[in-house]
Parts: sequence; structure tokens; C-alpha cells
Amino acid sequence: MTRRWIDALRDAITRQCILNGSNYFTRQQLIKRQLDQIVQEVDPKGPTPHQSLSYYLQKLRDLGEICFLDNKGNYKRII
Repeated sequence: MTRRWIDALRDAITRQCILNGSNYFTRQQLIKRQLDQIVQEVDPKGPTPHQSLSYYLQKLRDLGEICFLDNKGNYKRII
């Protein structure tokens, strides 16, 4: 059974924050270290999963779960 993008991304953010030892992470870290696992979990249909990742980062930001720190792809996990 495949997972929803937003759920897989939440888990990826948690994993990345644990690796970083803080609630701060970057989009590039997620792409480099977490995207392969996300793709395995969600079985995306489109050819650009990194763009889907960006879309769902914006969704999580809109939900107040992460905040966008700057235009360099730096984020902070809120919850």
C-alpha cells in the first residue's frame, strides 16, 4: 500500500531533523538524503518527484508545521 506524499514527507523531515540534531533542515538535504525513500513509499506517477517535494513543503508550511526561513531552502520544523 502506498502512502500519501504529505505523510511520507512529514516522516522524512523527522528523520532528517534527527540526523541534523536540530529542528532545522534544508530542501536540498531532503532531496539528497530522503527523496529515494519517499519515492519508494508514495510510488509517484510524475517524472519530477523533487517538484512534488517542494509542493508538499509549501503545504506543510501553510499548515504551520514548518516555517520557511529564507530563499535558500532553509526550514524549521515547528511540531
